[in-house]
Amino acid sequence: MMDEMRKTIQSFQETKNFTTLNNHEVLIVYDYVKQKKHFNNHPNENFEPILKLDPYRVELVPSRAYQEELDKKDKLKNIDTLYNANYVLEADLDDFVQSNEERKEAYQMAKTFIDNFEKNKFIKGLYFHGQNRTGKTFLISAVANELSKKGVSIIFAYVPDLVRNIHSGIGDNSVETKVEQLKYCDLLILDDLGSVKMSLWFRDQIFGSVIQHRLSTGAPIIITSNLELRQLADFLVDDSVSNDKYNAVRIITRIEEMTETVKLSAYRYKK
Repeated sequence: MMDEMRKTIQSFQETKNFTTLNNHEVLIVYDYVKQKKHFNNHPNENFEPILKLDPYRVELVPSRAYQEELDKKDKLKNIDTLYNANYVLEADLDDFVQSNEERKEAYQMAKTFIDNFEKNKFIKGLYFHGQNRTGKTFLISAVANELSKKGVSIIFAYVPDLVRNIHSGIGDNSVETKVEQLKYCDLLILDDLGSVKMSLWFRDQIFGSVIQHRLSTGAPIIITSNLELRQLADFLVDDSVSNDKYNAVRIITRIEEMTETVKLSAYRYKK
């Protein structure tokens, strides 16, 4: 029996050189080989057996896939992505391409925001604008990922999804709860503002209300848009309403007070 175990151990690639084991060690290593073979044939197992030496023992550690799942859950525990399909889980600030002065400045603004962020302390947010595929969403995802590690509660909202979700909340009376969350989270991130038309109700009663509350309480906001603020002001105007530009400009003025403007235009990510 012991000889058969030794043959099994020496036929396994990882343990083929284990030729001086005593009988007790043989039992341990043989058990490890059986568990390892099972794991290799069942890659979806959550825990992988690892053989430790001196003394010989078998330990179970999270498999790579399971560890990635745990890391994802840990990263997302402070980031609410209910309203977002574009959030980049793997985004890391150091991976942001700094190919010119404009992008170096964007990187530095994001890094400074992360470094200076403290809960319940006023800090100006960021307004990233520029054409599609310049890395705006990647950059703000990296900011969210970094601040999540510090326990910052974040809502990361893709604006078209947010608008649809809020409107759907009218039917189930959840609008007030959703708006409160937008007002009181530590950091609100709005991705792709200006890509979808807002109803006057949403613009003034929801979006305007959230912006005003966060301005009055010093709660930061990060925004991305294809539009400059001046263009965004025109986009928010409802031409069917007399003198509506004043209402749109009022919101833009508040955003200007709350954010530093950062341009991203000169580099396009390839598919």
